[in-house]
Amino acid sequence: MMIILRQGFGLNTNLFETNILNLAVVLRVVIKIVGDSLSTVLDERRQNILSTLQEVDQKAKEAKQRLREAQKALEEARSRSQEIRIQTTQAIERENCTAQERLKRDRQRLQERRSQAIQLERQRTAQSISYQVSNLALTSAENTLLKIFASQKTSISKQKELNEICIRNTFCQLNVLYY
Repeated sequence: MMIILRQGFGLNTNLFETNILNLAVVLRVVIKIVGDSLSTVLDERRQNILSTLQEVDQKAKEAKQRLREAQKALEEARSRSQEIRIQTTQAIERENCTAQERLKRDRQRLQERRSQAIQLERQRTAQSISYQVSNLALTSAENTLLKIFASQKTSISKQKELNEICIRNTFCQLNVLYY
């Protein structure tokens, strides 16, 4: 059943023709509407990808810059640590020299003190021996004089007593001089 109107609009009952036409119209509308929205979505997606790529590129540049700065800081730290090692080595050498000089001076002082102590002990020993010898000599001289006066038979006993007192006083004075 086909009704064809020669002028104007009509109703086409042929399903095959009408489906193709309807399908073409629907496809055209779908392509137009979906194509516009799809191209909009694709444009937005492309813009997103481009902005993401730009951000990544910017972050990569920043990371490279930070890497260069970190490498520069590392190089400075290495050179500074090398300087510190050199300074430390020099300080240790100076301290060793100073310590050796101090040790040499201390050793010299100890040797001088030892020599002085030995000399002082020799003097003390000599003084002690001298004291003992003089004490023995004085005692011997006193005893000898007392024997001589005792053996003399003088009638003057007062003279004898005065001589003994004089001798004892003299020996006491000599003892005081040596002490």
